[in-house]
Amino acid sequence: MSQFYCREDELRKLNKRYAGDKFECIVIYGRRRVGKTALINEFCKDKPTIFFSALNTTGKENLEALSKSIMSFERPDMESAPEFRSYDAALDELTALSKEKRIVFVIDEYPYLAKAKPAISAMLQHIIDHKWTESKMYLILCGSSMSFMESQVLGKESPLYGRPTGQFKIEPLDYKETAVFHPNLSAEDNSLIYGITGGVPHYINKLDVRDSVDEALLDNFFDSSSYLYEEPGNLLK
Repeated sequence: MSQFYCREDELRKLNKRYAGDKFECIVIYGRRRVGKTALINEFCKDKPTIFFSALNTTGKENLEALSKSIMSFERPDMESAPEFRSYDAALDELTALSKEKRIVFVIDEYPYLAKAKPAISAMLQHIIDHKWTESKMYLILCGSSMSFMESQVLGKESPLYGRPTGQFKIEPLDYKETAVFHPNLSAEDNSLIYGITGGVPHYINKLDVRDSVDEALLDNFFDSSSYLYEEPGNLLK
C-alpha cells in the first residue's frame, strides 16, 4: 500500500470541520489520478464512514451498490445485504443513522451517479434542506469531471447550489511536494520526476523510481506492457 504524502492542509481543514459536529457538505474535485480518493481515505480511516463509489452504469445497479455500502456499515458480518427499494428509502436510512452519531457519507465519482439517476441532485437538495441540516451528517461529494462538478454541483443551475459548506479543488503537487516522495534523490532527479509526472501522485507512484530515473523510465514508461505507456491515450479517451 502506498504511503500518504502531502495534502496536510486539506486534511487539517477536513478534520476541523469534522470536529465542529455540525452538518457539512464538502465538495472535493480535481482531475483523475490527482489523489482525491487517497485524501478521502486518509481522512476517513479513523471515523465511522459509509463509502459509496458510484458506478458508470444504471440507476438500479448504483442503488444496489449504495445499499451494500450502507448495509456493510450497519451489519459488517452479513454475507448478503438486503437492497433498498428506492433511493428515497436509502437516504432515509442515512438520515436515521446521522441522528444517532456523526457519520461520514462519501459519494465518490458523483458524476456517474448523477448520470445514472438524474434526479439525485434534487433529492439530495431536498433531504439536506429538510432533514440533514439539523443532523450530524458529514457528506462528501467527490468527482473527477471538473466541468460537471463546477457546473452541476457548485454552479447556479444546480439544485445543490448554495448547499456545499466547503469545497476543495485538488491540484497536482508542486515541485517541493513531489520531492517528498524521493528524499534520497538529487534535486536534479526530483525535478525530472516532477517534469515527467506533472506532480500527479498516481504517476509518481507508478514511475516507481528507486535509484535511477532512466531505469524507471525504461521499465515503466517505454515498456509497452507498463501502465504509464498507455495512460496518455486512456486519459484522452
